[in-house]
Amino acid sequence: MKLRKILALALAAAMSLTLLAGCGGGSAPAASGGGDASTPSNGGETIKILCGYPAGGTADLVARKYAEAANQVQDKYNFIVENVIGGDGFAAATQFADETDKDPNAKDLLIYGYGVIYRHDLGKNFGTEQVDFDREKMDPIGIVDDRTPVMYAPAGTTLADILAKAQNGGIKMSGGNPLSEYHLMLGSLCNLIGGKVQVIPYDGGANQKKALTDGEVDVFVGTTQAAQDEVEAGTLTPILAFADKTFENFTTPDGPISVPCIVGDGKAAELPADIDFTSCILASGGGIATHRGADEAFIADMEQIMRDVWATDTFSGWIESVLLNHLEIYGDECEATMNANAERCVAAYENLS
Repeated sequence: MKLRKILALALAAAMSLTLLAGCGGGSAPAASGGGDASTPSNGGETIKILCGYPAGGTADLVARKYAEAANQVQDKYNFIVENVIGGDGFAAATQFADETDKDPNAKDLLIYGYGVIYRHDLGKNFGTEQVDFDREKMDPIGIVDDRTPVMYAPAGTTLADILAKAQNGGIKMSGGNPLSEYHLMLGSLCNLIGGKVQVIPYDGGANQKKALTDGEVDVFVGTTQAAQDEVEAGTLTPILAFADKTFENFTTPDGPISVPCIVGDGKAAELPADIDFTSCILASGGGIATHRGADEAFIADMEQIMRDVWATDTFSGWIESVLLNHLEIYGDECEATMNANAERCVAAYENLS
């Protein structure tokens, strides 16, 4: 365990993770926002959906579209979104876990992202950061957010440019807190080619993208939704998909494009052919969780509502329109999938160490 902690500290130093004020780990203060005033009440019992990311990011938009659709498919509950910001999701997770201890039957939900799951397990196993909650307090009911992570660069910048810079001094990447899935994916890739990445943290995908458009960093790794408008306008270029197949749904001012991936038939020609980058692919996005030990009838209601939400064009049509993936996994299968992905993350970290 002592050796693992030394490796964790060495990795943190090597990645040069410069923490900004208010963007720390589990000890970051929470700044709570109000409910989603744009979602009309249907008169039912209020259910808060806690989102640990700022307004405008992909997780926030998914939560708000989900609440809108959930209010359309039933009238027993009224869903609203509350942003609890801090620690790139840790503040909301800590608040939710504390509520589980106080009252597991509390009727609120959590946007339960892979980034929080991964960092929780790395923090608990390797001491990479302080973790003030136990994720066993969260009981996932299903996936609502499945993403194809994409690396973006300013217009005119190529993947060859970025790889060369990574190998000759290093690149700067905008991101959330240390060792999110995006950090691990790009960090692992750079490690495999003998390059370096410095992660500059910003809270939420919208701020991470802005850091790139403002010229503060070299690349931004984020969702397809996050930079869809900039790609269509031609101000940002998607240069690599962290996936096993090309991403085909972007349109630029010059027409549709294919974004190369890191393994398989669509592997980017700029990546060394003799290196297997499979370990650089981690699940991204997340689901919605109830409190562990919540009333079974309430959990059943929440799962059925999620199924009904996915059946609406309000939600599934919007998911398609912002280039996210339609992935439905529920209950025990959802939890098993999340845990399996967390194990892959731990393996990726150990390889990187």
